[in-house]
Amino acid sequence: MSGFAQVRLLVVRNLREGARNPTLAYGLPIVIPLAVLVLVAKTLARVTDLPGFPTKNYAEWMTPAIIMLTAMTGVGYAATSLVVDIQSGFLDRLRLLDARPASLLLSRVLFDVVRVLPAGAALLIVGRLLGTGINEGVLGIALLFGLLTLWAAAYGGLYFVVALGTRNAQAPLALAPLFLPLQFMSTQFFPKPLLPGWVQAAARWNPFTYMIDAARTLTIGPLTARPVARAVAVALVVLLVTQLASLRMFSKAVGSD
Repeated sequence: MSGFAQVRLLVVRNLREGARNPTLAYGLPIVIPLAVLVLVAKTLARVTDLPGFPTKNYAEWMTPAIIMLTAMTGVGYAATSLVVDIQSGFLDRLRLLDARPASLLLSRVLFDVVRVLPAGAALLIVGRLLGTGINEGVLGIALLFGLLTLWAAAYGGLYFVVALGTRNAQAPLALAPLFLPLQFMSTQFFPKPLLPGWVQAAARWNPFTYMIDAARTLTIGPLTARPVARAVAVALVVLLVTQLASLRMFSKAVGSD
């Protein structure tokens, strides 16, 4: 069986596994972002009255950022499941079937991405209902979800590094609150000129800032190449670092079993 066929079968297995626990597998990626979008968009609606604020509708400002936030609140489930697969002996059964153990790692990464995309679509619909404009049309939306896919795979790599480094299925849970400082030290809530100086400095080094800025370019516009290219470059760097590290740890785990 080809590597592609193995990955496809394992992704289907992961989807069926998630269906047995739909609240955790498919509900969790949307709960926190939806709450943030609805509550913050309403409670901070008058923020747009500040001089220099770029939009008149705060939900329009928040929606692209919240869609990208799903990549940070929705991943992690697959990393925990991967450790369970290693500890349960599932890898040994794969070897008996002449399957590539690396297919298991790739299938788990893809499963995390698949879980995030429906949440992003749901938030886009809610954002539209709250008045968010989709000024860049179908092209902008397609590129937005492409960026969301890339960012989910990149950020999710952090969970795989922790899970495989500790070989503890519960350890990735410690990363769950990480999205909080990342979102507050970014341009999620306010444009950079309205942020305190130290937050502006932190935002420049925060990869999430680049995802947000690109997402806004792809929805409310104007669509320009520079912020999108920066976001893709940053996401690719994070993806390369985290996935190479997790692949090395996975290979070590497989070799030691």
